[in-house]
Amino acid sequence: MVVRRGLPEELQTLLKRLVANGNVRIAGTLLYAWFRRCWELDDETAAYFMRRYFEKYFSRQLQSHRKRAGAK
Repeated sequence: MVVRRGLPEELQTLLKRLVANGNVRIAGTLLYAWFRRCWELDDETAAYFMRRYFEKYFSRQLQSHRKRAGAK
């Protein structure tokens, strides 16, 4: 059984820096991979947790990213 204690401080810092520099997609991929490997989640659950994390902590940047991605 995997003990879930939240995200490590280093990962939180890296995600904040990536999002601040406009690299939302890379931050999402990193967080998704972390959920898959460290929490041993399946694809669907890891994707759900990643989306929820970004909606909670980076909602403004996520909306901006979605607008840019939809415009292409």
